[in-house]
Amino acid sequence: MQKINLINKYKIKSVSIENHKSIEKLCKECSDYYILHNGKIPSKEDTDEICTALPPNKSYEDKFVLGIYKFDNELVGIVDIVKDFPTIGEWMLGLMLIKPEERGNRLGKIVHEALVGWAIDLGATSFRIGAIEDNYKGINFWTTLGYTKVKEVNMDFTEKSHIVNVMTLKVQ
Repeated sequence: MQKINLINKYKIKSVSIENHKSIEKLCKECSDYYILHNGKIPSKEDTDEICTALPPNKSYEDKFVLGIYKFDNELVGIVDIVKDFPTIGEWMLGLMLIKPEERGNRLGKIVHEALVGWAIDLGATSFRIGAIEDNYKGINFWTTLGYTKVKEVNMDFTEKSHIVNVMTLKVQ
């Protein structure tokens, strides 16, 4: 992926396991998400998993781990997205994590709009996300962007079990 310059002078660009220290710092700053989701603060394994975890029958060529950078090159967010999963044309947005002090200023919406445009150019026709039912702010955010709930699934995480709302958005 080439760099995407956003309208707010932030940018999106690829990151990898080599960026572990900055990813780990971001995850710790977003420990509210991890406590809600996993029941504990993020571990090194949680951080590594952002770059390494793959869904069934997918390769690293299908996975994009993207950093959201402030104009001073500070990593303020991360996105994990897999193309053509679970079906061709549907892209799974596995994670969009933004530092707490960067939330609420439209950054998430700006990033999402840029990702949709980029993904459409690569053949995306829809996006899919999973939002845990307890993440009221997250569900509200995704609903505001036009995502609709298509089903619920029960999932076990590190130290918690959740009902996960599977939500989709048609982009073409």
